[in-house]
Amino acid sequence: MPQDKEWFRQGANLGQQLGDQIKLGKTQVYPLLAGSDPKTSKSIGFFLVLGELGYIDLESKRMKLFMSLLNIRRQALFATSEKTNEITKMGMQLPRSDDVYFDE
Repeated sequence: MPQDKEWFRQGANLGQQLGDQIKLGKTQVYPLLAGSDPKTSKSIGFFLVLGELGYIDLESKRMKLFMSLLNIRRQALFATSEKTNEITKMGMQLPRSDDVYFDE
């Protein structure tokens, strides 16, 4: 049963609001956790908290490398997930263009 377009827009808008509001220090947390398996997201969150509390230096070369590898794993899991539909996957491969809305 197809969903109303407004329903999808509202869901996306709520997700954007949540992603923008929840922060750890100055870092927006949800954009870094979304689209991954729980293990990868938990690892990213774990290191973000340790960095925020001053236990590790997230700006060190080693931690930048480690966080970058976790982030690319998160992105790869989202891009290849069976739950990510074909339209989204095709869209990720195309160059970005201005949003165009047509009257129905």
